[in-house]
Amino acid sequence: MVFRRRRRPPFDAGAYDSIVGGLKAIYREKVRPLEEQYLVKDFHYPLLTDDDFDAKPMVLLMGSYSTGKTSFIRYLLEQEFPGMHVGPEPTTDGFQAIVYGAEPRSLPGNALVSSPAYPFAGLAQFGNAFLQRFQGCEVPSPFAKCCTLIDTPGVLAGKKQLDRSYSYESVIQWFAPRVDMILLMFDANKVDISDELKSVIQALEGFDDKIRIVLNKADSMDPAELLKINSALTWNLARILKAPEVRRIYVGSFWEQPLKPSFMSELFDREAHSLLADLATVPRNNTTAKLNDLVVRTRTVRVQALVLHELRSQMPKMSGRDRKQKELIASLEDVFYKVMKAHNISAGDFPDVNKFRHTLATSEVCRDFSKFKKMDDKLLAQLDAIIATDLGQLITEFESMPAPEGYVPPAPEAKAEPPPSQPNPSPPPAAITTALSAAPLTPSDPWAARPAAVESDPWAADAPARLSEAISGLFPAASPPPPAAAAATAAWAVSDADKAKYDTIFEQMGPEDGLVSGGKVAPVLRRSGLDNKTLRDVWALCDRKSAGALDADWFAVAMHLVMKVKRGSPLPSTMPEDCIPIKDR
Repeated sequence: MVFRRRRRPPFDAGAYDSIVGGLKAIYREKVRPLEEQYLVKDFHYPLLTDDDFDAKPMVLLMGSYSTGKTSFIRYLLEQEFPGMHVGPEPTTDGFQAIVYGAEPRSLPGNALVSSPAYPFAGLAQFGNAFLQRFQGCEVPSPFAKCCTLIDTPGVLAGKKQLDRSYSYESVIQWFAPRVDMILLMFDANKVDISDELKSVIQALEGFDDKIRIVLNKADSMDPAELLKINSALTWNLARILKAPEVRRIYVGSFWEQPLKPSFMSELFDREAHSLLADLATVPRNNTTAKLNDLVVRTRTVRVQALVLHELRSQMPKMSGRDRKQKELIASLEDVFYKVMKAHNISAGDFPDVNKFRHTLATSEVCRDFSKFKKMDDKLLAQLDAIIATDLGQLITEFESMPAPEGYVPPAPEAKAEPPPSQPNPSPPPAAITTALSAAPLTPSDPWAARPAAVESDPWAADAPARLSEAISGLFPAASPPPPAAAAATAAWAVSDADKAKYDTIFEQMGPEDGLVSGGKVAPVLRRSGLDNKTLRDVWALCDRKSAGALDADWFAVAMHLVMKVKRGSPLPSTMPEDCIPIKDR
């Protein structure tokens, strides 16, 4: 009797409630086992858990001591938080996770690591010495409600940095793949980069796209000095980060105190607007970031497996293994080149050759290359299918990839201009709405664009698409909040989160007197791919007064019905009571 290996069932995107649930399943069942098998943790970065996918987006703040990291967090939260210490000397002596809570309180590190509500279980590997220097702070802040902030101790110079009872660089490397943004802060009065800070920045290699540079306390500098300091910082960072592009540096004074009088105050205000707009994209783009991270990890483990397989295949069967291993390590560039040509892989997918060489030469798991796992064609096809098939099915199933509600500050109160003798106040987050409204929307609507229809018949026959008429999409954006009548009740079938997304699309269509015509609605609904008859029936259900136009609530109902039909539910013949907006019942 011939026994055949059981085939793994094909990926079913419809089995998951959300795109994040599908991403977790793909990683847990297909990617992580290969990362463990091919030693990704030893060569690249720590492995992920389900908690990492469920976690709120995180922002990591790091830099030398007294660069204003803690003051910047207070500036974002618009309040003090437990365990906060500010001063010119090294004040923050441990890592702090600032999370949302109904009341301000501190949480010890061991409790944070043990709690399933927080994604910090992996930090237990650094031992009790680190956990005693790690604490959580719950604060009732709108910013913390949608984004977790990680405050770090300032990087010290010389022996003091090495005297910590835990590995600072290792902790930073643990956070790097998990956070959505890294704010690297510098004091305008001391922009020199010590060897210790340089080493920490280099530990972030591979996550350069997450780094944002902040030059703080700039209002204390003369404009000519500030120009020289900005140029020097740009030059130093270019040598460390080894990137051909010039890094964007946010220049200003990011705290709640008034700016010192200067003709550059307007520039500092604009920089604050830009930085906060950048931060506002973090929760909105969190789902996209997780999807992108999974693609990067899949490509990384694919290259890792091919390289280790090539090293294994060149090992002799009997004697001379030590000598051959040394030769392979010395000629690692040739091994990379051979794999790149054999499998048509981009050079950008390969890791840093010197770091890879160092791990091969020093790691205990690499003592014998002949023990590396063998790579077969089925395994290679499985990795290719994750990117080519599984993720595509997942995106198609959940067409509007839901992002956590972004931080949208309230509108500022109208104030008279301060007299020239008074300093301009540093703009707090609550005063910066223009920055968020100017932040670019993330295109996320995958429905194929259709041309606008004639007003008299919004469901005219399909015609070739014109990309200029495509609408930005379904991601939440910095837009006016949904009407209070719709948000105040839980009885309406349209959830608050969906209503916010549909309101964004409604505003993009340019309503007149609170209404959008059928000619504007038709192209949006057609992008669902449903047939004209179904869409005509949806329109008939929603245009109850035969006015040829919909308001924001009824447009949300139309979108809700279309999404239900696309996921397999039948279209009702009459409008269900729970779908009717409260104001029209």
